[in-house]
Amino acid sequence: MSARTSLTIATAAAVVATLGDLLMLYVANAGRAELALPPPPALALAVGAALGVGAIPLYALGYGAVASAIGAVSRRGARVVLACGIGAAMIGAGIHAGTALAIRGATGSAAPLEAVAAAGPALRIAWALASLLVLAASVVVIRAGAAGSRALPRPVAWLNPAAVTLLLGAAGLPWEIGRSFLVPAAPNLAHVVFFASLLFARSDGPFEGK
Repeated sequence: MSARTSLTIATAAAVVATLGDLLMLYVANAGRAELALPPPPALALAVGAALGVGAIPLYALGYGAVASAIGAVSRRGARVVLACGIGAAMIGAGIHAGTALAIRGATGSAAPLEAVAAAGPALRIAWALASLLVLAASVVVIRAGAAGSRALPRPVAWLNPAAVTLLLGAAGLPWEIGRSFLVPAAPNLAHVVFFASLLFARSDGPFEGK
């Protein structure tokens, strides 16, 4: 499979996972009086969970393409990105499923992040581990971009998942809708930005990974 095909699939998967996030978050927030949202459809939580659990593992294809791009600069860095990306994708699917269960078991008046925090240590540990894996991969991506890889342009390297997640989270913090939807959905939305930016990146021409 070519890098372009892998990135196309990973970008589409990240869009699907983000839609799953938003469906689940709507269910989580629908019971909060301060948001005054209409009741969610009956199957919104189940559909949102299925979308994310099915799509997030496909991020591994995108990270594989990123690793191929980095391989021209650092084979060791490429291995780190591939291992961390696959690990984060697998754990991320589990987090998505666990979050759906936490939302289903919430009282209906708790914010989504509060529901996750109340779900027990396993989900918090999974979040921490996935975050560390994405951070490690993102650091390698930044270093590869700084080293001048033609396959991984520097502007794309700065749109790595860790950096974009932080930016989106910061953008969502000042307002209630942002805290309720943008902040929790930021990790998957950040992967949309990262995979899509690499897919459409141009140096002398379109991205040409092998």
